[in-house]
Amino acid sequence: MAKVEPALPFDHFNGKLSSKERIVMRTRNGRTHAYAITNPYTGPLAESRKRAISTFSQAVTRCKSEMSDPERLAYWQDRYLRYRKAANKHVARANAKFLGTPASSSDSASTRSSDKFYSTLRGFIIASLSAQLRAEE
Repeated sequence: MAKVEPALPFDHFNGKLSSKERIVMRTRNGRTHAYAITNPYTGPLAESRKRAISTFSQAVTRCKSEMSDPERLAYWQDRYLRYRKAANKHVARANAKFLGTPASSSDSASTRSSDKFYSTLRGFIIASLSAQLRAEE
C-alpha cells in the first residue's frame, strides 16, 4: 500500500503575491511561514547599511563557490561540526572562537549576534565569511 500526501498549490510558496503586499511567505528548515512587514523604511540607505549589504552579498557569493567545491565543503563541514559541539556548551564562546565575534560586550547589538546559534551549514559559512570580510575592511 502506498502512502499518498497530496501537495497543495501553496505548499512551497515564497515571497509576496504582489509588490504592494505586506504579507510575505518563506520556507525555513522545511516549514512554510507567513509574516507581515510592518512599518517598512522607505528613506535613503546610510553608508554603513550599504557596506553591510555589500559585505553580505559578497559573503553569499563566496559561500556559493565554497559549497560547490567538494574539498572546501568538507573543510566547512568539519569546522561546522566542531562549532556545533562547542555551541552545545556555550554559544557565545563558540561564536567567538569560530566566527571572531566578541564573547562578552556591553553593546547590545554585538551581544545578540554573539548569542546566535547557526543551525545550518550555509548560515554558518555566510557568518564566517562575513566576519572575515568585515575584518579586512
